Amino acid sequence: MKNSIWLLLLIFSLYSCNDDDKLFNVSTEGLEVKFTPVAGGAMMHYTLPDNRDIFAMNVRYTNSQGQKILKTCGYSGDSLLLDGFTQAHEVTANISFVNRRYEESESSEYQFKTLDSAPWAFFNDIQVASAWNGFQVIYKSPSVVTGMAHIFYLGTNPLTNEQDTILVNSFPISRGGDTLVFKVQQERPKNTIIIRTEDFQGFRVRQEIYPDIDAFLSEQWKMTASDFISGPSVENSKAKTGVQYLFDGELKGRERFLASAYQNPVTQPTTEVFASYLAGPNALDKPVILDLREQKTPAWIRMYALCPMYANVPAGPNAELGTSWNGCYEDKLPCQVTVYGNKNSSDPEDTGWEYLGRLDQEPYASTEKDKWTYKSLELMYAPKTVDELDQMDPFYVDISFPAMNNTYRYLKIMVHDTFRKRQSSTNTNRNAYFTLHELEVFVKKN
Repeated sequence: MKNSIWLLLLIFSLYSCNDDDKLFNVSTEGLEVKFTPVAGGAMMHYTLPDNRDIFAMNVRYTNSQGQKILKTCGYSGDSLLLDGFTQAHEVTANISFVNRRYEESESSEYQFKTLDSAPWAFFNDIQVASAWNGFQVIYKSPSVVTGMAHIFYLGTNPLTNEQDTILVNSFPISRGGDTLVFKVQQERPKNTIIIRTEDFQGFRVRQEIYPDIDAFLSEQWKMTASDFISGPSVENSKAKTGVQYLFDGELKGRERFLASAYQNPVTQPTTEVFASYLAGPNALDKPVILDLREQKTPAWIRMYALCPMYANVPAGPNAELGTSWNGCYEDKLPCQVTVYGNKNSSDPEDTGWEYLGRLDQEPYASTEKDKWTYKSLELMYAPKTVDELDQMDPFYVDISFPAMNNTYRYLKIMVHDTFRKRQSSTNTNRNAYFTLHELEVFVKKN
């Protein structure tokens, strides 16, 4: 029995000696460490001692969630990102060396500072403001971005019919920031916006509430030809052009489609009937003045083009207005337009005109992304029957105005340029005409 006890004591003693031997004793002489604060942590720049016994270096610290973090680096690099922090504060890190037998040396304490992380800094420079039928969020973020943002508004839960937070969108925070516009499906005059951020591990970082954001609800404002105060217009009953067609409510070109349906597609592949507004000659930079009849807050104007149809080439020189169209519809469609508002005067030269908004697309634009009329000119989208035309969506572009409670009685629309004819390096619209199939005005709802 005595011999057994002495044997056990000897074994424990040997294990104790081996544990002590595993302690890696090495000098820190030659170690250089420098910390640079970054968003959500710090960048550690280091130079390891010139010592072949050192295989790697361990860095231990505790992140904002209370988790123990171990990061390892070696001679193959010279920097290490220490992340996992939300707000700016000072952190203690323990640094130790490891040899090739994975034995670790005693650690030394270092202090480093962090900057606010992107999910926290998201709120440091943010604007939550009104937008038409919703709201906009403008934010800035640091160069190092991590985390998500979730946008809610206070609404009614459709399942319970009780007040609840309605998710609008979730997105990764963008480097440098972004401007985002959100539409709200549930109409109310003012909105309460809730924004929540989290890191990529799913931990909530911060939440802020923005109440009483004006929703700027909009409605279409009915316009008629009598509200067209002044501007260039080609009035032609045979070709059916004039101001009356600008506000007749027909958005796709049904009348032109029906007129062309009776033509022989081989001998007469077009029609002189347009049922559209045509301005010219020399109509560019000539103001079109509209009367809203009362003080309104304009939201946007919407300009329409004809839907694509096989009668795509305007009538030739022998047809009505043939020389005006000059054989091309495409180069009469506006690409650069500016809109102004005036509270009291319809005089184009009055000093009270205020800038509202602008369409600015390149005359030689050739892609759907850059050219609002792109699909309206493609025969592959042309309907073959009236029913197909009726089921098509119209082709239009909006010129939006700021969501501000400024009211105006008059609008001034200036068309500066039109698109160029495809596969043409010259401007074929030499007499400076422009056309619109329909024009709509939207204002703030009372």
